[in-house]
Amino acid sequence: MEKTKLTDEELFNCIKRNDEDAYRILFNRYWEKLYLFAWRRLKSRQEAEDVVQHIFMKIWEQRAVRNITSMQYYLFKSVSYEIIAALKKMLDNTTDITTVNESILPIFNNILEKMSVDELDRLLEDEINKLPGRMQEIFRLSRQQGLAIQEIAILLELSEQTVKNQLSNAIARLRRPISEALFISLFCELTIR
Repeated sequence: MEKTKLTDEELFNCIKRNDEDAYRILFNRYWEKLYLFAWRRLKSRQEAEDVVQHIFMKIWEQRAVRNITSMQYYLFKSVSYEIIAALKKMLDNTTDITTVNESILPIFNNILEKMSVDELDRLLEDEINKLPGRMQEIFRLSRQQGLAIQEIAILLELSEQTVKNQLSNAIARLRRPISEALFISLFCELTIR
């Protein structure tokens, strides 16, 4: 049988036996679809190419140990994870604000539109309730009642530095679950598109 007529799984079995022709056929079968999928989300030709290249390199490098039952599912899911990693990297390297604005912000805005204010409030309130007692009290006095650090220090008979430290720790603790929820929403948005 001609290799181009093999199923994805049959091609992958050939790849596991170091068949470079099967690898090229699989690559040609999915390259354009995966590239377009990545490009629509990243809006960067180079980033999209890098993402797809990386996925195919991993397939070849890990061919002997990898078991893939559905190649199409595996490829698109892998590209989705790589897109999220690329977006995180873009956010970390915000030197090119144009790229961030053009590629990431519209996606985040779409997510925020879908998440109602009530959902965000509920998520934030759940996370505030998980804070230790004194830290939670200081956070609520500052952010929900609008008291200044000096006022909180006097009210709770604490030093201003203690109030500042507790407030910083509270914000750090709240930032992680909120950003994780946004990235989970981002992942869902990317896989649905």
